[in-house]
Amino acid sequence: MLKRFDYKCTECNHTEEHWTHSEDYVSCLECGETAKRIISPIRTHYKGTGWPDADERWAKDHERAARK
Repeated sequence: MLKRFDYKCTECNHTEEHWTHSEDYVSCLECGETAKRIISPIRTHYKGTGWPDADERWAKDHERAARK
């Protein structure tokens, strides 16, 4: 199964994505030098109850509604 990894070139600092089998190094598509696999942050958004942001927002909305 192929996985998506981000790689950053050690020479030109170009960042690119590859679908591959967990290789630590690949060739840079821009300059042909070695590109090393990097860990990229992901954005996560939790929906539903049980998460602090969702519960706080729910409580504030209901407090405002109760005051009206």
